[in-house]
Amino acid sequence: MTERFTRVEIVFYPEHLNHWLRFGAPDEQHDLDRRRSLALFNPGSVFGYVRWRANEYGTQDWRFLVIQSAEPSRFLSRVEGVYPGGEVLLLAVGNTKVKRTLSVVDALEDAGFDPADASPDYYRHVHNRITVGQPVRPYTDQQHTAHMAAQRVTS
Repeated sequence: MTERFTRVEIVFYPEHLNHWLRFGAPDEQHDLDRRRSLALFNPGSVFGYVRWRANEYGTQDWRFLVIQSAEPSRFLSRVEGVYPGGEVLLLAVGNTKVKRTLSVVDALEDAGFDPADASPDYYRHVHNRITVGQPVRPYTDQQHTAHMAAQRVTS
C-alpha cells in the first residue's frame, strides 16, 4: 500500500459497530477479514463516511462525514478511521443531523448527480445550514457546471 493513499476503515459488527462508505469509489479495496476492509482513495477524491456505534442501551454515536482526500504533506484534519486524514467538508453528529444530511445526499442522487462529483463548497454550505438548523438550498445544474469547469481549468 502506498503512503499517498488515504485509507478508510470499513467495519461491520451487527448491532454494535458499522463504519461504511455512503458514496465515493475507492481506487483500491482490501478485505482484511469478513467484517473489516480498507478502502484506499487517491488525493482529491471525495467520499461520504458513516460511523455508527451502539451498545445494549442503543445508539451511542452516529456521525456522517464528507471528506476530500489529500496528499499527506498537506494540513489534514484527523478523523477516526481515516488515515492519515483529510479535508472535512461536512460533519454531522447525532441522529437528527445525520438523517437530515443523508436525505440531502439522497436528493443529490435523485436529481441525477453523483455525490462524489458535487462541489466541495456545496458540502460546506450543507454543513453550515444543518449545524444551525436552517433549510439547505438544493444543488443546481449551474453550480455543478461551474464546479466541473473549474476542475478542468485547474487540472
